[in-house]
Amino acid sequence: MSSFARVPSTPPPSYEEAMGWETRRSHSTTWLLAENTSSLMICPMCHDEIETTTKIRRRWIAYVASGIVLFTTCGIGCWLIPCILDCFNEIHHSCPVCKATLGIVPQQDQRWPT
Repeated sequence: MSSFARVPSTPPPSYEEAMGWETRRSHSTTWLLAENTSSLMICPMCHDEIETTTKIRRRWIAYVASGIVLFTTCGIGCWLIPCILDCFNEIHHSCPVCKATLGIVPQQDQRWPT
């Protein structure tokens, strides 16, 4: 009988476990993102520690609302109001290293511009 017959078949540890490093896990990051400020996080795509870059963009509903207001007010300047209000905007968070989109957060600020 050989001595190899009774050895349990457990796989060897991974390189990260052998070196004592923490394994990288990718999580959904959209709920971690702040509304209109950049966030410190680890990018799930390139695994770098980053500060997200943010861009404010108008949602498609702003253009639909502007068109409806334009046709109902016969061209008076009120059709610009949906493009001015912050509630029609969304904030796009992206990684500055790999340029991956990390999340899109709707902007909830409904104050009139000053």
